[in-house]
Amino acid sequence: MRWLLIACGLLFLNSSPLALAHPHVWTDITVEILFDDAKRITGLRQTWLFDDFYTAFAVEGIDTDGDGNPDQNKLNEILQVNMKNLKEYNYFTRVWLKDTPLKLKPVTNMATQMKGNRLEMTFITSLDASVPLPSSGFSYSIFDPTYYIEMLHTNTEKPVRLTGAPNGCTYTLSPPNPDPSEVAQASLLDSSMRGETGLSIFFAERVSLTCPIE
Repeated sequence: MRWLLIACGLLFLNSSPLALAHPHVWTDITVEILFDDAKRITGLRQTWLFDDFYTAFAVEGIDTDGDGNPDQNKLNEILQVNMKNLKEYNYFTRVWLKDTPLKLKPVTNMATQMKGNRLEMTFITSLDASVPLPSSGFSYSIFDPTYYIEMLHTNTEKPVRLTGAPNGCTYTLSPPNPDPSEVAQASLLDSSMRGETGLSIFFAERVSLTCPIE
């Protein structure tokens, strides 16, 4: 079925007849940095909102009851396949404590819905081990290693939220700053490219957390 093929192509290596230059799909993300009762960082609740053009392509043909909306059970099946595929790529999520990469557990609390005319996915990427509250050094980036998808925090007042954080914690969102040569290389990539291009990190935002020493 077409919708299943689209789901299997969430990594978007060949699923969408979009423009030749990368990226091909645009996604707005919002993130909650989650803390437990002991004020340890436990993970990230992520929400991905895909662009309307990709959404129209992805959900085509899954309105089986004719009510004008994609069937929720079909969206849920797509979500399950997407999460399975994303596991191989660490859910496009990189987390560090200073310079040390942190491991993630399989995602939990998955959900999907249509938000207007755009497809939305929400899920939690939990850390393999909770991180005691640092004064500084915790950071993350969310990006497609193939740079097929551009993933940027949504342009709202609170693209990142600190849920359960102690008073005084703040974050800094550093925008990507690729140089002209990296932009030129990305513009030469076409839809037949496979695997990691090595360019994606230059187009990734990075969020860094700072909390007061107690």
